[in-house]
Formats: sequence, structure tokens, C-alpha cells
Amino acid sequence: MRVNEQGRSMIEMLGVLAIVGVLSVGGIAGYSKAMNKFKTNKVIDQVNMISTNIRTLYSSQRSYEGLDNALAIKTGVVPSEMYEAASGDVSEIINAFSGTVYITTGTHNGQAHAAYIIGFDGLPRASCVTAATTDWGGDVGSGFAAMYVDGELGARKGREAALALSMDSTEITPGANYAVPGDEEYGTPVSVITAQAVCVSDTDNAFALKYI
Repeated sequence: MRVNEQGRSMIEMLGVLAIVGVLSVGGIAGYSKAMNKFKTNKVIDQVNMISTNIRTLYSSQRSYEGLDNALAIKTGVVPSEMYEAASGDVSEIINAFSGTVYITTGTHNGQAHAAYIIGFDGLPRASCVTAATTDWGGDVGSGFAAMYVDGELGARKGREAALALSMDSTEITPGANYAVPGDEEYGTPVSVITAQAVCVSDTDNAFALKYI
């Protein structure tokens, strides 16, 4: 006797939808994780590019006086992908996580504008930990002098993180938020434990690097 096929049952359809749903969620989670990793690597590249360009621009100068966001944009220190030329604020610089970037100068060995500082904000916690534990350099050639990391700053986190390093380099006391190359306990790269303790925001951590 022939049996007419009436199509799949409702239970079968629900089963198929459930499987598709699980696969979709897994795919979205995997994509999100991959994108965060890509953006984290991009942030590290952006810092290195900006720092290299600043050192090249000021290679024949005795100080970094006058360096700020606006000048960095005008002189090509910052790649065009990080700012919107047509926007009203020609000094706003955006990083890979759509957070802000703040460039300023700092004091070193009693000399004003003898250092430059690059501050980033808007980083998710995992990305903040990666940035904090990255080896930014400790030899004389790198010029790297200090790092500040914080997940509890108020508005304008990138600016505040940068300003936290604007004091004289000799006055920076290494601690949970401040890391200095060569320090026995709070040297660089920062330990994962310390980084996790200061990168407390899920979505908006900030860090800044100081170079001389």
C-alpha cells in the first residue's frame, strides 16, 4: 500500500530550526571574537604607527612642543582612516574600536615637552588586557618610558589616561595603574593578573603610553 508523503512534521521542523539557531549563535560568537582580535591587533598597529611617525617628524627637534591631535592630523602623523576630514571637529581621532585617541606632550627630567603621550579608550576588557601585556619596548632605542591603564576613568578616558602620564617621568610611581620599564614589580610587559585587575570595564577601558 502506498503512503502519501505529507511533508515534514512540525516536530521535525522545530528540530531543524533549533539546530540552525544553535549554529547561528555559534557563528555570531565566533565572528565577534575574531573581529575583536582583529581590532585589538589594529589598535596595537595604530599605536606603533603613530609613535613611529611622531619620532620621524620630530627627529631633528629638541622637544615635542605643540604636538596635539590637530597637529598630528595636519602633518600626516595619523593615518586618514582614523579621522573624518569633513567633520566639524578636525582634531578628533578614532581608534579601531571607535574609541577616541588623545595625543599630547609630557615632562621628562624636568624638561617640558620632552616626551609625547598617546592615549586610547573604548577598549573591551580582553583587548585592554592584551594592550597592557604587550611588550612596547624597554630599550633606549624604543623611547618607551611608561604606561597607564585604567578601566574606571570618567568621560574622555583617553584624554585622562594621557594626562595621567604628563607629569615628570621621574615622579611616576609604578603601581597597579602605572607601569615603568625595568621596575621589579610593575615593569613591562605588565602581568596578566595586574592587567585584569585594572581593565575592569567590559567595554570602555583606556590606556596611554609615554615616549621620550
